[in-house]
Amino acid sequence: MRNTLRGLCGLLLPVVLLVMAACVRQKPAAVTLGPEAIYSEFVGNTACQPCHAVEFTSHQKSRHMSTLRDATPAALGSLVPALGVTPGGIALTQDGAGLAVKMVKKSGTQTVPLAFVLGSGKTGMTFLALLEQGSAEIFQSYFPNQQKWHTTPGQQDYAHGSLGRPYDESTTRHCLSCHTVTLPLNSLKPEPRFYGVGCEACHGPGSRHVAAKQQGRKTDDSRLRQFDRSSGKAVNELCGRCHRTATDLATMDPREKASTQRFQPFGLSLSKCFIQSKDKLTCVTCHNPHDDVGTAPRPYEKACLSCHRAPQKTCPVNPTEKCVGCHMPTRAVFPGSPLPNQMADHFIKIYRQP
Repeated sequence: MRNTLRGLCGLLLPVVLLVMAACVRQKPAAVTLGPEAIYSEFVGNTACQPCHAVEFTSHQKSRHMSTLRDATPAALGSLVPALGVTPGGIALTQDGAGLAVKMVKKSGTQTVPLAFVLGSGKTGMTFLALLEQGSAEIFQSYFPNQQKWHTTPGQQDYAHGSLGRPYDESTTRHCLSCHTVTLPLNSLKPEPRFYGVGCEACHGPGSRHVAAKQQGRKTDDSRLRQFDRSSGKAVNELCGRCHRTATDLATMDPREKASTQRFQPFGLSLSKCFIQSKDKLTCVTCHNPHDDVGTAPRPYEKACLSCHRAPQKTCPVNPTEKCVGCHMPTRAVFPGSPLPNQMADHFIKIYRQP
């Protein structure tokens, strides 16, 4: 089933905007594993390549893997924005090899180096500056396809020309944890080998598993996550660490409960398809986590028809195609805003229309 469909997260695509905007409304517990002993057990994607070459090759090209980059023209390549003053009054400049924001204050001009870019560039990219006590999420985000800057979600009340929303170290660590495999215990700067949503971000630290295979042992005590052996709820909650679950929504603005297109695991958990699947329907039923989200409808329709086929109950309107367009309509991620992000509503249901 996994091979028929493409991508998980793009989730990660506008995920940067989704996750960072969600951080505005809540301060959830950190996702990182924390202790230095655990950090040392992570090995990076290249250690997985010898045995999992197909998955490695596909995943390295995915947007998951480009959801964190250094804020440098060299790292961004064709996605780098033009230098100068943005419509929001941010003066983007180059500081050595990296990008920076120049702030003009009464006390003089201050140059704030930018550390990271969050987001693959499919839609928006958010810039992050590391500060002494945490970070600052820059007031405007850049959309390469439009070559435009838009106000970063959650920062509508910030003044023209301001740097952006500050975050303390704990919140910064949480936000970065959705764009990295792991972070050092005492630093907000991940090693480059841990940039992006890598293998171990989902499967767990791999050093014991790699050592066992190198030694020719058939079994090991690594306890890596095996998704084909996990319950639907467990898989969806793992994806929901960054894409949000019902537990997260319980602590957020009640109005966010209507955002089932934005918080996909939450939307899926409300669906009868999931509830009646006997804990089998998961995000990876329809999305290959090693690849990008596909746009062709047929693979998704095959997933629907694997359960909804004769002689079982079928759709009286169209029992063979167009499932997604009717039962998972595309909605704006941030309704009423100029942001171009759109996603399929993951609350799968019958929508009554005139």
